[in-house]
Amino acid sequence: MKIKILIFLATSVFFLLSSSSKSAIAEEIAVVVNKDNPVETLSLEEVKDFYKNNVLTWSDGSRVVMYDLPVKHEVRKVFSVVLLGKEAKEVAREWANKKITNTAKNPPFTLKSEVLIQHKVSKSVAAIGYVRKSKLSRDKVRVVAVIK
Repeated sequence: MKIKILIFLATSVFFLLSSSSKSAIAEEIAVVVNKDNPVETLSLEEVKDFYKNNVLTWSDGSRVVMYDLPVKHEVRKVFSVVLLGKEAKEVAREWANKKITNTAKNPPFTLKSEVLIQHKVSKSVAAIGYVRKSKLSRDKVRVVAVIK
């Protein structure tokens, strides 16, 4: 009897966790830049290159300023898995290792919320970040890519 209850509880927890992940993944994530940034669109591969530290500057030569959400934020988790192909914790661990070994050329700044990301991006022409499309304030930033 105890084993059946444990199996039921484990299955229930798994179902709840997978359901919440699916709902987060179902919502689109908008990659945003400052309204004055001349870039109109970016491919997901280009966004990935910024966040993997493969590309450090915009086409005009200005240094890219990247913003990230905290590792435990659901949007960061989805962004990391879908775009970067790794769990958010693993991505954060890699950045930490790069910082320790002085190989982090242009690490992203972590901000507490999607509101703060939009605020910071709206203040810097060189900035890029990401937010849920439903949280987007189009008067502050411009969408250049969408992660589905």
